Amino acid sequence: MNQFRLTLIQMDCKFGDMEENLRRAERKVREAHQGGGQIICLPEGFNTGYYCKGYEQMRRLAEPLDGQSISRMRQLAKELGVYLVAPIMRSVATGIAENTAVFIDDEGNIVGTYSKTHLVGEEQLYLRRGREYPVFRTKYGVIGLLVCYDLCFPETSRILALKGADVILCVAAWRGASYYSRWLNQVAEVRALDNTVYIGLVNRVGGAPDALFCGNSQIIDPVGGVLGRCSADQEEILYQDILLDQVHEERMGNTVLIDRHPADYEPLIH
Repeated sequence: MNQFRLTLIQMDCKFGDMEENLRRAERKVREAHQGGGQIICLPEGFNTGYYCKGYEQMRRLAEPLDGQSISRMRQLAKELGVYLVAPIMRSVATGIAENTAVFIDDEGNIVGTYSKTHLVGEEQLYLRRGREYPVFRTKYGVIGLLVCYDLCFPETSRILALKGADVILCVAAWRGASYYSRWLNQVAEVRALDNTVYIGLVNRVGGAPDALFCGNSQIIDPVGGVLGRCSADQEEILYQDILLDQVHEERMGNTVLIDRHPADYEPLIH
């Protein structure tokens, strides 16, 4: 299939109120499906909410893949016949949690997971980081996943592109303090252009008064063009038809992925 409709759900999440967050997410996924969404993405920590002073509570709220949050999202994906990216705090062992994006297919199966590799601030004290960069081969092309701060590191997107990703989906709870909202827009555009991929970045809105999230969920094309961008402070659903042929055509002329000199880059690993 050379075309699909990508849909990003920019929503607020009530910290710690998992039942309410799940109900609201389900309503919005249904709305996204009605709008033609075929791959639908929820923001980082959609079920628990994300609070920069609440990492200990986020770790306590972590669930395994067979917990209620992913079980309900799997049922929903199967019912609607959509692919769904559902990011949660994932319990991987007693007292150990990872910030994980779960990729579910249109039959309700878990295609795979990606755990945030670049933890930010106090996340490093409470969560375990991931160490792998998988891509997922689907009927809608090759999909890579990132979580929030990961997008700030050019190596993450480059690894996914070299593995064949056509589209990179980044789920986020990105704050709006200082220049951060401008940073979000810039890195999304640059990562798309650097790697000739589509970038779909879904951020949340709302939050505590001292840590407001900056929205601006967006879809960027393989030449760094903004196809759609949400507001900074309103719940919205962003729809965009993704044309996979554009990735392949652009890579015929823009040869940044094949003109590299990996032997020269040894200093980058230190």
